[in-house]
Parts: sequence; C-alpha cells; structure tokens
Amino acid sequence: MAASRRSNRGSILADTVDGVIGVDTHRDTLAAAALSPVGGILAQTATRADATGYQQLLEFADTQTPSGPARRCWAVEGAGSSGAGLTALLHTHGERVVEACRPKRPARRTGAKTDAIDAVGAARETLGHQHQTLPRRRGDREALRVLLTTRRHPTSGRVAAINQLKALIVGAPEELRAELRGVATKGQIDRCVGCGTGRPGRWSTA
Repeated sequence: MAASRRSNRGSILADTVDGVIGVDTHRDTLAAAALSPVGGILAQTATRADATGYQQLLEFADTQTPSGPARRCWAVEGAGSSGAGLTALLHTHGERVVEACRPKRPARRTGAKTDAIDAVGAARETLGHQHQTLPRRRGDREALRVLLTTRRHPTSGRVAAINQLKALIVGAPEELRAELRGVATKGQIDRCVGCGTGRPGRWSTA
C-alpha cells in the first residue's frame, strides 16, 4: 500500500525545487520553516491550525519562495491527521505536498519538544530523499472513515449503558430480578424506564 503512494521521480527533491516548507503539525498549532535547496534556513514562523493560519502559511511560503508552487514543496508531518486540513487546502491551491515522517526522537535536555526544530527537520529530511510519500487526498474513502468513526462512538456508549443495566439487574432484589429474568434487552430497558416514574406496573421503587 505504501509503495503505491510513492512518487517515481528519479532525482532527489533538492534538484527540482527552489525551496521546501517544513511543517510540524499539532491539533491547535503549526510550526513552519522555509529552507533553501541546500538545507539553509530562510525563515521560520508559527500559527494556529485553522483556516486563518493556513492562509498565513501560504503567504509565508510566497514570501520565502517567490517562484511559486511549481518550484516549491511542502513537507507536512501528520498530513493524514493533525495536518489533514492544511494538506487539503494546499492541494486546492495547486501546491506540491509530501508527507514527512514523524520519527521517534530522543528526549532533549529540557524534556520538551521544540516544534520549530522539528519543522526544520521535516524539510531537511524530505530534501535528501529520492522517493517521496504522497499524502492521500480526501474523498469518498475519507468520508466513509469519518462516518464509521462517528457511528462507532454512540454504538460503544449504548453497549456500555446496556452492560451497566445488566450489572444492576444482577444485584437487584429477587422480586425485580424475577420480573426481568428471561426478558429481552429491549423489554428490560422499557420496564426499567417505567420504574419509579408513576407508570403502572408490578413493581415500583416509589
């Protein structure tokens, strides 16, 4: 699967661009670094991970690589997760985007992760690779993934609630357990909903 997402360019990226924009992505923030083809840092910036921030990064790229989308590339960490929104916008603007690896890094002396350094690292790593990993574009497959994820959460909540009800029934007084023994789950729920609400029934908590 991964192999099908790789480009077939025969030269390293540094030979085909005037600059690379490395982006370290997080849920709420983005750190970016513009590098020359030889890996020199041209400029760095940070912004919010929202529509306004994405536009600011485009303006940042235009300032540092004025040759435009045809001669620059974006190396985005987490292009399919925290960087998905930025990646989608870049594609709509005709930008070239590759997915930078988010490798495990040794803990720094401060114990903190420096986003600016990681943005530079993403760009430099991408510059030296002959084959680049292209991020998947959003479409029907992504829509299906979101739909399944959205459905899974309420389904899991429903199962947890039913399991909790079953556990309560096991520890209930014998009269109540006898009333619900052998009754299907939906029937148990309906009868328990009526418990203590003033509805007529064979038993009540009131």
